[in-house]
Amino acid sequence: MLKRTLLAAVSLLGLSTAAQAQGNLVVAAYGGSYEALMREKVIPAFEKANNVKVDYLAGNSTDSLARLQAQKGSQQIGVIVVDDGPMYQAISLGFCQQTADKAVIDSLYPIAVLDGGKALGTGFGYTGLAYNEKIFKERNLPVPTSWNDLARTDLKGRISIPGIDNSYGVHTVAMMARLNGGSEKEPGPGFKAMREKVNPNVLAYESSPGKMSDMFTSGEIWMAVWGSSRARAMQVAGFPMGFIAPKEGGIALMTATCAVEGAPRPELAQKFVAHLVSPEVQAAFSEGYGSGPTNKNTKLTPEIAATVIYGEEQVKKLVAVDWATINPARQEWTRRWQREVER
Repeated sequence: MLKRTLLAAVSLLGLSTAAQAQGNLVVAAYGGSYEALMREKVIPAFEKANNVKVDYLAGNSTDSLARLQAQKGSQQIGVIVVDDGPMYQAISLGFCQQTADKAVIDSLYPIAVLDGGKALGTGFGYTGLAYNEKIFKERNLPVPTSWNDLARTDLKGRISIPGIDNSYGVHTVAMMARLNGGSEKEPGPGFKAMREKVNPNVLAYESSPGKMSDMFTSGEIWMAVWGSSRARAMQVAGFPMGFIAPKEGGIALMTATCAVEGAPRPELAQKFVAHLVSPEVQAAFSEGYGSGPTNKNTKLTPEIAATVIYGEEQVKKLVAVDWATINPARQEWTRRWQREVER
């Protein structure tokens, strides 16, 4: 982790020096297909409308948060895009500006307005249960409907769950706690349920999306805790992937953005944040990335709408975990997971 943080700081220093000299806006966000969509569909229109160059820093949420910490007191990143859990950490550390335009805040579903507008959700996904429809049908297995299906004896050794370093793993502990008399504030029952009920069924605690996909494809696993966009990508690729929001609720998994406090050109950062949650950009992400729009005014075709979280009724069904409680306790959760669950 220290090595990655130092490398992130060095790479940022080289880029930000050039960006500062040119008056560019630095945006730190995800790599992969997300970066491709940003470069092709999102950034060019913003650059043209504002006569500015956007410099893109690709990395996962941990990388982007590490970059902010490395540049504390001399920020060069103007805008970040990270998962909602790390975004609450960024807010608590004072890295996020209040969104200036109230109309932008009012255009979003309330669940997508973080800490009164210090950050904004840019896309909805949710954590649920992914399963191999072909194997379930061939073996006459009941289709999963509940988080409690993680403890089914007919799935022994055939389940994968991402680790506690991943939001999916955190979500799993939180839901097992809630279903067994606990909560985010009292996670003990969740860890106990994981250890005693779920662990016998788990082949691997795997956080890598690529390795998870491989285990599904090879038939090693039949079911997993995973995200809607990950499951959708495998469906598009032709895999017989089923995906459900358990009856207790699919857990909201948002991408989120904020303008960084103390960075150069704050007015441009505010404009870019507004751009990311505009109906046009939201529609592009729904079509190209599989995220549900957080802007209430976004219009999608029926074909695209059927593949994402869309509309007030679907948004209301999402369950939000208490990140304000979880984040300060993440180290303790990690220790308990390592000691009690993934042994």
